[in-house]
Parts: sequence; C-alpha cells; structure tokens
Amino acid sequence: MSLADVALPVGLTDRHVLVVPRGTDVLALATAWFPDAQWSRAPVQAGVGGRMTGARFRGMAAQPAAGAAGVLRIDASAALEGPVPLGPDAARELGQQDVVAYALVPADPMVPLTGAALDLVTGWLVASARRVGGAILPADRSRVVVPDPAAAVDLTLWSAVPMSAHEAVPLVRPALHGARIGTGDVPSQGYAPEGAFSITAVFEYDGAVTVRADRSRDVPMVLSSLDWREYGPWAYHVVWQPTSPEELTLDQPSPLHVIARSRVSPGIARATSALWRAVGGTVVDSGGFLVTPDELRERASNIPR
Repeated sequence: MSLADVALPVGLTDRHVLVVPRGTDVLALATAWFPDAQWSRAPVQAGVGGRMTGARFRGMAAQPAAGAAGVLRIDASAALEGPVPLGPDAARELGQQDVVAYALVPADPMVPLTGAALDLVTGWLVASARRVGGAILPADRSRVVVPDPAAAVDLTLWSAVPMSAHEAVPLVRPALHGARIGTGDVPSQGYAPEGAFSITAVFEYDGAVTVRADRSRDVPMVLSSLDWREYGPWAYHVVWQPTSPEELTLDQPSPLHVIARSRVSPGIARATSALWRAVGGTVVDSGGFLVTPDELRERASNIPR
C-alpha cells in the first residue's frame, strides 16, 4: 500500500513509525528486548491534569491540559516519541482503528540511527507490531507493514526443572497426537546427555510439531526482568515445521498454510501448558515476549487474541 495520500501528523514525517492500539503499554514491549528502556519524558494525556484557576483555586476548577507526546528511550542509540493520535481516516487507510503512533528517533539528535543499531530496533518494531496487532510505517512511506499476530505460534518454556523425554511424552501426547521420541536422542533409561531430547508429532497435512529440550545460558532478554526463581536454564521449545517452511517468512502465506497453522497452534499451546504445569517456569513467545497463563489458555482454546 502506498502512503503518499495518507494524512499523517507532521511529527511523523520521514521517520519509521510504530502504530499500536490505543492504550498499548509500549514500555513493556520495549523492556522485553531492551531491559534499560525507560521514559525520559512521560507522555501527558489530553484532559488530564491542567492548571488550577480561580482566586486561591476556589472551587478547584482545572483547565483541561493538552496532550503531550513523551520520549521513551529504548537504548543508547534510539528512542520513541509519542503517542501521537491518528485520526479515523488515517487509521482506516492503514487498516487499523483507534490507534496511536510512535516515531522512531535517535536518542541523541546529533547522532543518526544507522547500521546494526537501526536493524536491531526495527526488528523490535516489527515484533512489537505483531505482538499487539499493530503496524509499521517505514520512513520512505513505500508501504504499510502489518505483521500477522497469528504467525507467532512457537513457544518456549524456561524452567529450573529438568525432565526426561520419557516423562515428557505422556504430558504432550494428548495435545500432539502420535508424538514420539526422536531416534537416538535419549538412552533407554535416565536423561539424555546434558538433558537434551526431542519429541515430534507428524501430521499428514499440517507438517510436524517438535518439543525440543536443552539447557542454555542464552536466555531471552525479557527474563531478566523476572526474579530468577521464576525461570531456569532448561528450555522446552515447542516449534512448528510446516510442509512448506519458506511460507513462514512470507507476509501473505497461502490459505493452506494459514489453515494448517490454525490447526496446530492450539496443540502447541496445550503442550506447552502441560509442560508448564509439570515443571513450572515462564513461557516466552517467538517474538521474545512473555506469555501469561491466561494467554496460554486463550491460545489453547483457539480464542482470537
């Protein structure tokens, strides 16, 4: 979609823009990837606060305050300015409704945001838009990018408790029918070397779902915000391999891919939930964001988010 004719506020000109539903906690999105992110200037909502009037504030009448955008410092190189309200016409042109926008700007106005630093932050913009059902407007305004929230089907449980493949199979098999231990992954008794194993369920039309367990020190950044007792080094990855893996990277995959995805997604959530009930820990989605038990239940029930 070309954005040449979309009426956007002046403050968004020539900038990458994150468009999210009104009320979205962008600080929580930012700290999932950038733990030190914080508001250097908090936004002011329109109509909140204001200047008291009248003699000695008699009656305590207040003049409504105009809204003011804040500045969310993401890291040493980048910040977001916003929220900037978008009118209904602009939102409609972007395929959205009741949304606000945040402009990506350099943390230091004298230092342009380029290279690897820009790539990392724009990757976060896309992941955030997918997480909340928002959109991205590239600075060149060539098109609007609307990542599909349903595409983020893979989940990982991070736990302090190891389990063997033989313990895991009966837990996940009700959700992943026909799940079997990967050949050569585990000995007949006890734990596999270093606790690693894989269990795979193969579906005739929908590809396969694999539960892969391993121990890792490379945990997602979002876990750094939690108490260490809420997770651990044991990672239980529940991952979908579709029949045509290349479609995972397409903005508009085929209808057959979408149908298969909708069939396997609840099973992935149910398998992850079963593991979580057994060993505890914290679930993280493929975008690097925390998944609550309530969200797991919604995914398992196939309730649209």
